[in-house]
Amino acid sequence: MSAKPKLLVVDDGDRYVELLHALLRDYDYATRCDLPGPCWDCPQRGGCELTHAHDAKETDEALARHADVDVVLLDVAFDLPEARLLPARVVPERHRQRLQGIEILAHLRRRRGDLPVVLMTSEEELAFEDPAEDLAVDEFVTLAGADAFDARALGLLVERILARTRETPEAGGYTWGASPAMARVRRDAGVLSRTSLPILLLGETGTGKSALAERVIHPATRRAGPFVAVDLAALPETLIASELFGTAKGAFSGATDRRGRFEEAHGGTLFLDEIGNLPPEAQRMLLLALQDGRITRLGESAPRAVDVKVIAATNANLEAKVADGSFRADLYARLNPAARLTLPPLRERLGDLPELMAGFVRKKLAAGADRALLADYMEATGLRGAPHAELVIGKPEGPAYGVRFVLSRQSYSELRAHEWPGNVREVELLLANAVVFALADAYGAAEHGRGQDGADTIPIPAKLVRELLGAAWHADAGGDGTPAGGFEVHRRAQLRDVARDLERQLFVRLYKQTKGDFDAMAERLLEGDDPGAGRKVRLRFNQLGLRVRDLDD
Repeated sequence: MSAKPKLLVVDDGDRYVELLHALLRDYDYATRCDLPGPCWDCPQRGGCELTHAHDAKETDEALARHADVDVVLLDVAFDLPEARLLPARVVPERHRQRLQGIEILAHLRRRRGDLPVVLMTSEEELAFEDPAEDLAVDEFVTLAGADAFDARALGLLVERILARTRETPEAGGYTWGASPAMARVRRDAGVLSRTSLPILLLGETGTGKSALAERVIHPATRRAGPFVAVDLAALPETLIASELFGTAKGAFSGATDRRGRFEEAHGGTLFLDEIGNLPPEAQRMLLLALQDGRITRLGESAPRAVDVKVIAATNANLEAKVADGSFRADLYARLNPAARLTLPPLRERLGDLPELMAGFVRKKLAAGADRALLADYMEATGLRGAPHAELVIGKPEGPAYGVRFVLSRQSYSELRAHEWPGNVREVELLLANAVVFALADAYGAAEHGRGQDGADTIPIPAKLVRELLGAAWHADAGGDGTPAGGFEVHRRAQLRDVARDLERQLFVRLYKQTKGDFDAMAERLLEGDDPGAGRKVRLRFNQLGLRVRDLDD
């Protein structure tokens, strides 16, 4: 991205681009020319038609040259020869010229659905907002007054869009769900993000720690610097210190003057994933950096000031590591464990599963090659509007907006009964495969002229779901637990506490597999024909601190 926000103007005339170049010079402009800007200082300015795009074809050319465009400013009416107009598909044919901008908007939505668009219009054209709203235009602006007023109005709209893109935590597509544990994480993350204190994120692998750091906490800090992430588990111990703090030439064989990740993140956020893997010397250096706001490159003696918001994450038991001496107690205290954020495993928030699944389906088909496949499918089946995907559980009702992927209630029940050792990351991967396979099958049928009826609804086959579950994620050893027959063994003060924890996990699994049938659970656990076996299992279930209401929710 350029230092300044970059705008692309799409208009068949020159009025808007002249207005912006004259009065809004705090932005860069995407052109179709190879000369350095700005246009208003260019000696070849007179008669130049490369300052902006005049039709859909030129819009594609400009975006191909400038992948870093932040906002498109699109006129509504186009007075162009018919050969340069897009066919009227979104608006009536008789309005083809007057509302060509709506057709170009639809064209953009199919290719760059994430790109903000401001629709520039005149007062008499405002009656046609409805078709533009259907295509998710970001803003309207009426440019029909004094030039200076029009330019200011347009500039303020652009700033609103840029601010929303930069600052809205939800912009990254983070799905919270409605569980009390996630509500607490959401509230505390909002408060801690705005402080200078480090944030410690705890939770099992796949619970969403890195996504929370990048998509929610970093934007909420309102820091202008970058988000820099380091996976400490992926680095050899001997390289961690140089990676974090940088090196001076000659510090060791082959060392050069190089910034470390702390310096790269200056003014922004540094995310240290798997902080429990930090070796002793790097722990000492990190402690000094957190205490003093300064780092020293390897091979240097003079410290360098850094202003960094530190977020550390781990699935390990840091308290246990402090107890056995492998993690410094003073560093653990400096990481602010009193205000830590703990992301719950998915098995403890199964009520959030539908919302998570729906969010992952929308995300999977919102950009890139998968969005293009969805657009091709809609084109092949004659579906109108911007490519959009929704997940429906059970029988779909009402009209569709875009394409609905339908999951049967039986398949959903099987997903609910799954243990999800990979947590939300596993859900995302499973749903990504399910919708892409289902969409590819539907597109293949459409190419052969079949499946046109009900094209806005694509069932996700139950067999496909079972196959994906059969090849499901296997929990790996990590953190403070290792898998034992699919269970996690957590170190406790007493062996009886370890046994109770494993027994609790077993009862939760059996409860889900039998759909809450205690007699069926007793058949799996106890020998003989005791008619009271189900009641005994229910009693032990309660003694373990389990509650039917919690698991059913």
